[in-house]
Amino acid sequence: MDLPASVTALGEQLGGSGEVVPDPALFNEPSVFAAERERIFTRPWIAADHVTRLADDGRYFRFDADSRSIIVTRDSEGRLHALRNVCIHAGYPVCDAEEGSGERLMCPYHGWEYALDGRLVEPELSSRIDPSRLRLTSYRVCVRDGLLFVAPLAGPACDENVAGPLPAWLSDSKVTKRQCYNTTWNWKYLLNFLGCQSPRFFSGPTDADGHDSCVEFGPLSRIMLNSQRAVLVRVIPKFAARTDLQLIEIASRDAPAETVFPAVDDPVADGLHRADVPSSSELDRKFFSWYWSLMSPA
Repeated sequence: MDLPASVTALGEQLGGSGEVVPDPALFNEPSVFAAERERIFTRPWIAADHVTRLADDGRYFRFDADSRSIIVTRDSEGRLHALRNVCIHAGYPVCDAEEGSGERLMCPYHGWEYALDGRLVEPELSSRIDPSRLRLTSYRVCVRDGLLFVAPLAGPACDENVAGPLPAWLSDSKVTKRQCYNTTWNWKYLLNFLGCQSPRFFSGPTDADGHDSCVEFGPLSRIMLNSQRAVLVRVIPKFAARTDLQLIEIASRDAPAETVFPAVDDPVADGLHRADVPSSSELDRKFFSWYWSLMSPA
């Protein structure tokens, strides 16, 4: 699709040396959001969660990736599957629960039932219908360094480079907290806010060199790391004026009992609550240059 006028105007401003003043449409226009979905949000591999989320056969969980709802399952033989959360009958979500266990997934609309690998098992339809059509859309899924990766789109294989340079302890670690936040912010504001506030939100005991580190899995997902703890951060754009934030705190088996997030106070929720209403003046030329590099034609 062609770039909206507000995006091309931003590129023209970045080509000069003057102040960058973006058109307000860059943050609230549906056509801009649609172009961002096509060029930024859609990446081959998404870090969905830690593998312990599916520690037992028959477990499943649901997560959102942009406008897609995806169910990740572990069947009775320990195989992992990633399925689009849309019934093939009437397009209703098959799974509303955040997570659960069982042998089947049942659409609440008309009761169609699916095995954990996505096959339709009830109702039985004519044998003349191609069986490959009687299943939920499936995506590739893999595990790297203890993290579950899902690929909603075609792309490169899930090799050792997908997860980046992650510490070995992540494979044998534990999830100590999951938290989801809802905001009425455009995703660009939230991403910038997190970049500015990351040291305050996610800092914990530092590594042997006294430093935290960050590995990015694409524009909207990253993992903050130190010697014993990590926080998987996922920015989830819903539409122009709504962005969700998911945080998954992970600790090594040897980590002390205290967590990255305080037991009582939540610095992320407090920071979002206290923050001023976002404005484009908070985003600098560096941010807009990064944004344009992803949006501009190849």
